[in-house]
Amino acid sequence: MSGETINREEAIKKMAELLRSGAAMLAETCPICGSPLFKLKSGEIICPIHGRVYMVSRDEEISKISTETVLMKLENLASSRIDALMKRLSEEDEEEVLESISRWLDILLKVRSVKKEHSK
Repeated sequence: MSGETINREEAIKKMAELLRSGAAMLAETCPICGSPLFKLKSGEIICPIHGRVYMVSRDEEISKISTETVLMKLENLASSRIDALMKRLSEEDEEEVLESISRWLDILLKVRSVKKEHSK
């Protein structure tokens, strides 16, 4: 949902879906679009237009969320690069491609290790 532009009617439909699924509408609004925020049963807070939203009350929380966001982006990048390289295995020099996959796997493992430590 992130980065999507949806019209008012689609936003209202999404809000109705969230309410039907048991999400609670909050008094707070999205700082980007002004739509009401919803709290899912999992505790996650989302905007029906922009997706996940972080609610922070202290500077330490901002730092933690920034770190989590960077790690998530790195994890997604490493995964997508590995996927793209896997598709090239039969087309190019296998040894070179496998070396690249190995480097990206190392990055992915390091990112996951940092995420695990950071979440403690």
